Amino acid sequence: MKVLAHVILHQLLFAGWLLAMWVLYCTPACTHPIEHLIAVPFAVLIPTAVIMRRLCSDPRFIRWVDELER
Repeated sequence: MKVLAHVILHQLLFAGWLLAMWVLYCTPACTHPIEHLIAVPFAVLIPTAVIMRRLCSDPRFIRWVDELER
């Protein structure tokens, strides 16, 4: 049950992030280019850092990268 709650929380967080990106880029709510520059670290860099951290801690991914380097 705890794992299910964790998965649901992650999905809700991702849905909120998608909604924020839609509001930021697809509605007239954003009228200034500087808002895009401010939003980029939150919209792109933080999720990328989270994904890379998870990938780099996975032994399967590390083995795959080692095989690519050969």
